[in-house]
Amino acid sequence: MIINTGSIVRGENYFARQNLIDKVWEVLASGNHILLVAPRRVGKSSLMYYLKDNPRDNFYFLFLENESVNNENEYYRRLLSKLLSSDYLKTKDKILTQIKNSIPAIKKVGTDGVEFDLTNKVDYLSEFTRVINLIDLGENKLIFLLDEFSQTVENIRECEGEKNAIHFLQTNRGLRQTLSDKILFVYSGSIGLECIVESLNAIATINDITPIKIKPFSSIDAKKMITLLLEKLEFTIEDNIIDYMLNEIEWLIPFYIQLTMFALKEIKREEGLTVISESIIDKAFQEMIEQKHYFEHWHTRLKNPKNPELYNYAKELLNIISEFGYIESNEVYNLAVKYNIENEYKNILGTLVYDGYINNDDNLKTYRFNSPILKMWWWKYVAN
Repeated sequence: MIINTGSIVRGENYFARQNLIDKVWEVLASGNHILLVAPRRVGKSSLMYYLKDNPRDNFYFLFLENESVNNENEYYRRLLSKLLSSDYLKTKDKILTQIKNSIPAIKKVGTDGVEFDLTNKVDYLSEFTRVINLIDLGENKLIFLLDEFSQTVENIRECEGEKNAIHFLQTNRGLRQTLSDKILFVYSGSIGLECIVESLNAIATINDITPIKIKPFSSIDAKKMITLLLEKLEFTIEDNIIDYMLNEIEWLIPFYIQLTMFALKEIKREEGLTVISESIIDKAFQEMIEQKHYFEHWHTRLKNPKNPELYNYAKELLNIISEFGYIESNEVYNLAVKYNIENEYKNILGTLVYDGYINNDDNLKTYRFNSPILKMWWWKYVAN
């Protein structure tokens, strides 16, 4: 296993948690749709690719990234294009011929993708539904892996308003209700779909989806990952030092473990170390924090150009936690009063929890940073 601090991890570099994978397969085998629930950098996209790269019999996976989509019709156009250009259909010439003959909007289906006739407006949801109904899957099932689906919902809300965002959620539910004998959907996103839907008062549009929470690593799995990473590195870490490192990381997500190992690799390169000590671990953390770009996306995600008060509220809340280590729930509300967002602050708080900034796991009335690393970074670059 090699160090990967950013891109999707695949193949032998993916650390497969078998219990999680078995749970996903159990839900899919029972014919249910899935929402992968986890903050960013926990491994949702890599899990999707693992499923795609390691399918079981009679399951065919189609992966689609949707972060830039901001229109319902464009979303369904992409679904239709992905389906028509899939390896599954490329082997079925008769079906493709039938599809092309029955849907005038399709000009060409080739190895380089799908070309649509754009001279007339096309209802791609209707065309997608028609294509699915034309396909005789037999005992097979198509699984759409829809990464950043929640971002699509948010994009539509920002660009076209809440009414269109709710309509988009409703049409997706309609697809799940009418076509689940043929296709299933696995949704994920780096912002919380449940938080967005709740803010739209449209929770009924996703209550048919099974949520699967991707938790941080256990210390056992974290140690296994470190052992695998060390196989490709030219230094060793004693068990007691690994324990120290994990205790300092605290929130054991793959991103933080990989970042720490990369920092140690760079220190080794510069100083020629062969054995890692506690002081070297501390130095690695400091060097990680110096790399501002590693964590800037957490800050950027909070900025809301349409309502700067929401950002100011979240920023001050996190500033307080980074300075004092925690914030009490009554102070969370008092801040909301200060910024005149009493009706919205719970959604912001839910977003901060989902996105991996803070938690109240130890005490329901007290919020703290998930990661001391992010806390130190926030205090250095944002709070001051």
